[in-house]
Amino acid sequence: MVEIAILPLALTVMLGPQILVGMLLITRKDPIKSSLVYILAVISTLILTTYLYYSLANITGLKEASIGGRPVVKYFLIALFIFLIIRSIINRKKITASPKWMQGISTSSLGKIFIIGVCLIAFMPTDIAIAFTVGNLLNSESSPFLDALPFFGAVLLISLLPLSIYFSLGPKGPEYLEKVNAWLNTHGYVINVIVLSFFIFLLI
Repeated sequence: MVEIAILPLALTVMLGPQILVGMLLITRKDPIKSSLVYILAVISTLILTTYLYYSLANITGLKEASIGGRPVVKYFLIALFIFLIIRSIINRKKITASPKWMQGISTSSLGKIFIIGVCLIAFMPTDIAIAFTVGNLLNSESSPFLDALPFFGAVLLISLLPLSIYFSLGPKGPEYLEKVNAWLNTHGYVINVIVLSFFIFLLI
């Protein structure tokens, strides 16, 4: 797997509702337990979905399909990333208010938090695209699935950031996280656009 792509891929997975939920969990009465449950859901779902796309690409022989000597999947991914960039720009003003399910995070059960973590990775368009991209990269390089471990490790480190801030700053942690949360909620799309543009550059 291309090492230069690991961090941007991991950032794209977590920058959005995924990291915002992690920050909100720090404000709960059980920040450590709820955060660990959420992180477990995120990482396990990401591994499962990536393996699913990896196996699918391998079984279908998708990596061998080509147009003009270039893999079809590259054209598909470029088109998908362009769509996600346009979508991020169009929806940039629609993410300033937290959805109802996110507002209830502070009182949700641990089971619901786990389900939220699963859904955010399994059904978010950006995360589906990233899991598919990683699976395809591994296949195109004829690499074993274990070569994706650095990617999963990077996602794990990013998902641990809110908890790390909580331990580092103590009582002031939630206050700082709220400021970061507010910034990401209104400017996170900029990071997504930059990262997705970087992927298009790599594919071209």
